[in-house]
Amino acid sequence: MIGIRKIAQEAGVSPATVSRVLNNDPSFSVSNQTKKRIKEIVEKYHYQPHANKSVNRPKSLSVLVITTHSLENEAHDPYFIQVHDGIIQEASKEGIQVKGFIRFPNKDFQFADVKKYDGIIVAGVFTEEFYAELYQNNPRLILIDETRYFSQYDIIRNSYFEETQAILDHFLKNKITDIGFLGGNIQPMSLTGIAPDSYQDIRAKAYLMWMKAHQLTPNLVIKGWTPKDGFEGMNSLLKNHLQLVLIASDQLAVGAYRAIKQHGLTVPQNIHVISYNDSEIAAYMTPSLSSINPSSVAMGQLAVRRLVQRIINPDEVPVHINLPAKITWRESSKLIN
Repeated sequence: MIGIRKIAQEAGVSPATVSRVLNNDPSFSVSNQTKKRIKEIVEKYHYQPHANKSVNRPKSLSVLVITTHSLENEAHDPYFIQVHDGIIQEASKEGIQVKGFIRFPNKDFQFADVKKYDGIIVAGVFTEEFYAELYQNNPRLILIDETRYFSQYDIIRNSYFEETQAILDHFLKNKITDIGFLGGNIQPMSLTGIAPDSYQDIRAKAYLMWMKAHQLTPNLVIKGWTPKDGFEGMNSLLKNHLQLVLIASDQLAVGAYRAIKQHGLTVPQNIHVISYNDSEIAAYMTPSLSSINPSSVAMGQLAVRRLVQRIINPDEVPVHINLPAKITWRESSKLIN
């Protein structure tokens, strides 16, 4: 019976390339000509990839999901619920068992325990030391929502940076130049709790770089991530005359809306508001909130697919995948939509 290696040899490509073409791996870039050549050889030998699935991977895979988000946090920020839903949906579709789901901090966690799983998906941000220890015990590791650069890991992230700058370009064309930003820093999780060191969020970084590139004065307020932080942060921003404010999450925007109202201002007539995450609450705020959708379900789904490829081909070069984020325009920026 012909196998992937024979097909690869005849096509003049690696077995990994054949595997990823046959599995329709969306993270893999290959020319249409190569795809066509591989598929012609597959048809020539009547190769059935599903019938030969055992050649590619074990019949049953067990996956561990590690997250920084408590049930309480997920209730307030459905972004990560959607990421987790994507993981579960794709795992079920592929016949993969999510054997463990660990929320941090977790004092009982032992790194050696991850060796019993076929692979690990991490949703949320941990310290570099945590990743390194995890990888040492199980190198079949996929990170979701990690914006820092790590060459040794597969990473699935959204394109908040690019979408932020595209939206700012849109507003600039409409003569909007007095722009503020309200957000928070990123605090990585460690084994025992939130690490003391934080770093700048990618959304704030995109805003600051864009403002500098266009020689505009930034108005940046960094607080926490609660509605209260949104209220206090917006009160600080409104000391300046602003035409537009970018707010780093819909939860922050809830508090920010209240501050805007107390200042006697109206959205969007006096100030335009754009937020991030595009949670269900955004559509029901008054006025409804324009918000950037991060493709969170797709991030979870793609993480599972990428993990399968990592298990099949453990020596492949790690890939970093940016899924497109896209704004949902609503009333808070209706006048210049």
